[in-house]
Amino acid sequence: MTKTITPGGITRRHMLAWTGGTALALLFSQAILAAEPITLDQFMTLSGKLLDRDGASLVGDYGQSYRDALVADGQDAALAQLISGTADKTLENRIITGWYSGVHQTADGEAVVTYTDALMWEALDFTKPMGWCGGETGYWSQVPEGEA
Repeated sequence: MTKTITPGGITRRHMLAWTGGTALALLFSQAILAAEPITLDQFMTLSGKLLDRDGASLVGDYGQSYRDALVADGQDAALAQLISGTADKTLENRIITGWYSGVHQTADGEAVVTYTDALMWEALDFTKPMGWCGGETGYWSQVPEGEA
């Protein structure tokens, strides 16, 4: 025998299910909405871990730009998960690429954060940024100090 609910005749079971479901929905939506974006210090620590270096050795202004670009792209929840230990190779590569190239993605395309301080110049220690003077004319013909 099925019970038909008539207007004004809601059963106690239906009322409990409705209020319980509503309470859970409100609870979880508040937790999601209350999640704060990661701080700059957290991002710098994460960046240091991904780059296998001390996060304090990285320039904070650049980190702020990279973090803000990721948050603006809707990656704040993914960043929080990455900090908590969840692997996300795509996001990890995006962070590493930003630090090495000195560029991050925006809604309008690429934006340069730094050129001469990009980490690629540390990795490419045999060269220098274009337009960056290495010394007096002919400096390149002399053996660098400490490498004689």
